[in-house]
Order: sequence, then structure tokens, then C-alpha cells
Amino acid sequence: MKTNITINLTTLIIAGVILLLAIGGGWKLYSNKVAKLNDKVASEIKLRNALIDTVTYHKNKNKELVAEKLTIQLSLKELQKMNGQLTQSEKELTARIKEAEKNSSVITAALIKTQARVDSLLHAGQTVVDTTKKTVTFTARYVNDKKMFNYGFTIGNVLPFNPKLKPTLRIDSLFFPNTQFVSFNWKDNRKEGYPISFNVSNSNGFFSTVNIDSYAIPELNKTEIKPNFWKRVGNFFSKSGNNLIYIGTGGVLGAATYWYLTK
Repeated sequence: MKTNITINLTTLIIAGVILLLAIGGGWKLYSNKVAKLNDKVASEIKLRNALIDTVTYHKNKNKELVAEKLTIQLSLKELQKMNGQLTQSEKELTARIKEAEKNSSVITAALIKTQARVDSLLHAGQTVVDTTKKTVTFTARYVNDKKMFNYGFTIGNVLPFNPKLKPTLRIDSLFFPNTQFVSFNWKDNRKEGYPISFNVSNSNGFFSTVNIDSYAIPELNKTEIKPNFWKRVGNFFSKSGNNLIYIGTGGVLGAATYWYLTK
């Protein structure tokens, strides 16, 4: 009678272990399926938002104007398929990436369009009148509120009115110093899958960024590159799951066998 009870308990333990393994395996498959579905939805949201996003501006701590726009994250092959949905600038970006891919793999890229504009200028620098050469030369270094440029203009044939000899204007120099700082950043938005944005700032206020289109490979994912604690735990069990199941099964079955043989 005692032996029968022992066998029944052993059988029950083994059946319980098998049931737990089956539940665990099913849960793992379900979790992987949900994770893949969530990743797909997040990727589609990031792509949609990036395609309809426009350039926004803000000032950084250096009082420089920063232009920001979401980055397109998609494989080059899939991006080329969307050619009909892209703007002219996005098409140009795609073409440049394709050309660059011939030499090396592209991880991130950006196409930046800037312009320097001087609305009006009243000379307040040095003026030199040369009566021998019949010229007037204007030179100045303009610095005001982050706007900087140097110039040198020379007006020739400065004479009393003569219809046969027209005055001339020669630009000796026109220089706009500018430093651009560019960066790719993860926006702190968990619901949208931490989309990447591209930022560019100009040190010279005469320069303005009128448009940005940027690209990054879809493998750049914040939750994969910089996972939080729970994500790291999940990755550990995902990579070690089979070994843990094997060890766990062996341990339980071994304990059950030992208990049965020593009864």
C-alpha cells in the first residue's frame, strides 16, 4: 500500500513538472508573439510620425537656434519601395544613402538645407577714398547678437558723371563664419517607442536651417541598446530559457527519483 502511494506521488510530481513546462513554453511563445506585434506597431507609428513631421525650432543653452525633426527609421530597401509617398527632399536623401551604400554600410544620415540671409545692411565700418585710383573701399567686421560676418567692397570709377564710364562695385571679401553642431537623440516618449530625432544648430545667427531629412537603420532601438532593468531580466530569461528549463527539469526529476528510491 505504501509503495502504491509513493508511485502515485512520483507520477503526480512528474506530471506537474511537465504541465509547468508546457505552460511556460506556451507563455514564452505568446510573449514573443506579443513583443513582435508591439515592435511592429511601434515601428509603424514612428515611421508615420517621421514622414509627416516638420522642422521645429528652439534655443539651446548657448542661445543658438536649434532645428529639430524626427528621423526616418526603415531599411533602405523598404524606403525605396515608398518612393511615391516621399517628398522631393526625402527622395534625394534616399538616393544619396543608396549611393553611399556602395562603399560602406550607412547607419545614420541627414540631408540639411541651410541659408544665410542679410535683409539690410548700413555700412558702419571703415571707408577709404582713393582719389588717385578713383575708388571708395568699405570694410567691416559685423558682430551683433550671434550674427557675424566680414566684408570688403570696393566701388570703382568714382568720378563726376560720365555716361561713358560707369561706376563698378567689386566684392573683395564676404565671409560668414559658422559652426554647425548636429546630433541624433532619442525622444523621451515610451508610447511611441522612443523615436529618434535629428538636431542641428548654427553658431551664426545669419544661418537658418530651412529643412532636415534624416535616416537611421531600424536596428537602432533604445530598448535594445540601452535596456532598463526589466528588459535586461527578460533578455536574460529569453537567451537562457532552454538551459534553465533543462536544469530545472533535471533538478526536480532528480529530487523526485532520489525521494522515491530512498523511501
